[in-house]
Amino acid sequence: MKNTAKFYIGIDISKDQLDYAILKGKTRMVQGKMSNTTESITASTQELPLGHGIKIKDCIFGLEHTGMYGNLLLKALNQAKATIVYENATTIRSSLGNLRGKTDPIDADRIARYLYKCREEFKTWQPKRDIISQMAALSSLREKLCSIKNRLSVPLKEFKKFSDSKTYSELKLHCDSSVASLKANLLELDRSIREIWQSDPQLKSKMELMMSVPAIGPQTALQILIKTNEFLDINDPRKFACFCGVAPFPYQSGNSVIRKSRISKMGDRKMKSLLHICAMGALKSPTEFREYFERKTSEGKHGMLIINAIRFKLILRVFACIRDNRAYQKQYPANKTAEMPAV
Repeated sequence: MKNTAKFYIGIDISKDQLDYAILKGKTRMVQGKMSNTTESITASTQELPLGHGIKIKDCIFGLEHTGMYGNLLLKALNQAKATIVYENATTIRSSLGNLRGKTDPIDADRIARYLYKCREEFKTWQPKRDIISQMAALSSLREKLCSIKNRLSVPLKEFKKFSDSKTYSELKLHCDSSVASLKANLLELDRSIREIWQSDPQLKSKMELMMSVPAIGPQTALQILIKTNEFLDINDPRKFACFCGVAPFPYQSGNSVIRKSRISKMGDRKMKSLLHICAMGALKSPTEFREYFERKTSEGKHGMLIINAIRFKLILRVFACIRDNRAYQKQYPANKTAEMPAV
């Protein structure tokens, strides 16, 4: 759809304050700030037609990923039926060349200029269903609780090996109740998350299809569902492999600089870690993946290169099950879906 916007509004988000810059084409019209509260955001949105003669339908609002700090703004703009671009900060910064200095007003102006520069290329933001946002919040909490539990229990196990039993027993006495409480919280949290996706027929079907793939468990399936927004934002396995940092990229310049293809460090580390655990788990049982690993190892291929290929194979199978709306079958007629080049 052709971009017909007249005004480009960049908004820099912080915990307490929102800085904004309004461009009309390349020309800056207004720069200011407001409180990051529902009342202030609503009032500012309503004042645009009055104070500056700007209609919401003629604007594109741009903001960076800032986690929960942008929730109030996104909700207010969505209710006003505004066109929103919700972009990664690195993408915005790298698109504008070499930049020096950083302040909130400057960042707001840069976001507005990014909107104008990429006005024919960017993808507008669409809100997720409430149930997906709810599961994403619970999943984030689960990750924090797991981290706290490990920070208590793992050093304690190591301390047992290198210290006297009396000191270890004293430390364990003071940690046991906390660790037990965290384990109970995690069990209850897992139960709540499971009940949420099971209550929605659409999510339940997709979760069960994904978990039919060998080694794909509920936590990995849940993260795929959240990261892809129910496969609405990402429905191509190759794009998802790139998002996870699994897809290799070439590195070559002329005839003198030729290196091996490598995966990018810009991928989603959490998703990549889960896929790695799944790939390692698939090798523990007699599956097609272990046969593949043994065959490629005998050919002299590097172990991590093979593991990465298995990660990609798991992604392909998950997306194929969702695409065809069927559970995974080991013996299934070959289709024309191209896989990553064999390693």
